[in-house]
Amino acid sequence: MTGIAGTTPVVGGILPLTISHNTLVVACGVAAVGFAAGVVGCFGVLRRRALVGDAAAHATLVGVALAFLATGRRELSVLLAGGFISAMAALGVLVLLRRFSRTRDDAATAIVLSVAFGLGITIVSGITARGIPGGAGLEQFLLGHTAALTAADAWLLGTISAVAVLLLLLALKEATLIAFDPSFAAATGWPVTAIDYLLVTLVAVMVVVGLPAAGAVLVTALVVIPPVAARQWTDRVPTMLLLSGLFGVMSALFGVAVSAVVPRLATGPLVVLASAFIFLCSFVAAPDRGWWARHRRRSQTEFERPNPPGGDQSKPPEDVESFST
Repeated sequence: MTGIAGTTPVVGGILPLTISHNTLVVACGVAAVGFAAGVVGCFGVLRRRALVGDAAAHATLVGVALAFLATGRRELSVLLAGGFISAMAALGVLVLLRRFSRTRDDAATAIVLSVAFGLGITIVSGITARGIPGGAGLEQFLLGHTAALTAADAWLLGTISAVAVLLLLLALKEATLIAFDPSFAAATGWPVTAIDYLLVTLVAVMVVVGLPAAGAVLVTALVVIPPVAARQWTDRVPTMLLLSGLFGVMSALFGVAVSAVVPRLATGPLVVLASAFIFLCSFVAAPDRGWWARHRRRSQTEFERPNPPGGDQSKPPEDVESFST
């Protein structure tokens, strides 16, 4: 059995003895994607734009398929460019639906998501059915498959991820203000709409860049689950950004590692499972917001609450529960 580059020896079909250079480069590129997706996704979560990213993700398949049909090329840069164009087009349609119809935000998002994804599946299925040369394998963008990545692809993903993080850091103060108090930001003269569109665009960029790692169906997990998990641990935005990025790296590397050892496994579901495990641990064990910490505080409060006057000090009164509420 071989790894990503096809040169990784395996003991008993399970564990690799060595790791090829290409595998390391791909792992670094995907780790950069995981970090950037976690960082950028924080503001998507704080601004309650998670479903917007999901709509953009499901629309990318249309652009990937049309880019292949238009150029006949399978280069990752070409396919991702097509995916980005279709993602931005879907977001534009979403804005128009919200502005010129009485459709609620969640309904408009569901319409764009389902129609775009259905169109993408139709085009990809048509390419496969017609046997167009080079069209085989486009369905891997559904669930992600890093085994097909090259070192050049990994450098491309890492570079785009680094630029996205840099742009976010340059606008960090403004983005933080808009995330928590957009009314005050508008009153003080900040271009709220422009900055909001910039944040949504960065989310769309990371959704597109994350396609090889998680696929169109599950890539939203990279920009949603790590920020939600990081939010359990802190109330400070810089700390949340760092933790979310680290959680994204851990999830992405887990998916790449298992996919390298077992090449037929899609990367996307593995990334999602790793992210879900991190979130579960955060939800239970976070020191302030975690379930266990809240349970202990609630139990301690009930234990320390004094009994009402005239009650039996050795036995709680019958109506103690209604008294506490």
